[in-house]
Amino acid sequence: MKILVVCNAGMSSSILVKKIGEYAKSIGEEATVQAVSSAAAGDEAGKWDVCLLAPQIRYALDDVKNKVKMPTACVDMRVYAMADGKAAYEQAKALKG
Repeated sequence: MKILVVCNAGMSSSILVKKIGEYAKSIGEEATVQAVSSAAAGDEAGKWDVCLLAPQIRYALDDVKNKVKMPTACVDMRVYAMADGKAAYEQAKALKG
């Protein structure tokens, strides 16, 4: 699965990106995960399966969803803060359907 993580500058999400990848690997699944800034999100349209949005920019959910044109949801604040790779990965899988 290909997961795009969008945050304000594309930096605060780097730990979560790493944890998602580690969790997927630990259960024998392959995941490509990358973080980008909200400004660069539109450049990623069509390249990913799902988009997870950092909670600090949840106000931009509709805008990002329109830019990336893929299933998009905001990560729970606690999941993001704890860099819970398992919970974020499971959210991405559910979002993909």
